[in-house]
Amino acid sequence: ACIYGELGGLQDVAAHLTDVDVWGINVYRGKGFGDMFDVYARLTSKPMFLGEYGADAWDARFNRENLQAQAEATRNLTEEIVEHSSVTGGVCVGGFVFEFADEWWKDSDGNVSEHDTGGVAPGGGPYPDKVFNEEWWGLVDIERNERPALEALRLVGVPAAA
Repeated sequence: ACIYGELGGLQDVAAHLTDVDVWGINVYRGKGFGDMFDVYARLTSKPMFLGEYGADAWDARFNRENLQAQAEATRNLTEEIVEHSSVTGGVCVGGFVFEFADEWWKDSDGNVSEHDTGGVAPGGGPYPDKVFNEEWWGLVDIERNERPALEALRLVGVPAAA
């Protein structure tokens, strides 16, 4: 397996890395993947997984936590992965929610002992504000208190063969 990132250029890379048997894609396009699964299927016949997907819990539009938006995005994105599962004929073998727990060290302009906002990362941007608040991605907070996004993840059914 090899994690590539977004889809741009994957076809050229895949042509040179013929020993890769499954591709990992890191995608941040809001609360949906758009046409990503269809585009991927046109690029290669190999299966794929989401190496990273999700949404952070900070909403920069209002400068406050938005736990419901994180939960909504987690549910929607995970349901899309299930809908495109290889178990039911799709191209996706699964995915990894980014991430289990908040990481207070990630904002290089912040304080490692404080829950800062800000940070940068590549991609189109997470739901709902398209801002990568790097220290706020956890399904649980720094003290391991569960966020609604963890329950949203639990409630998505596992794909089953017909």
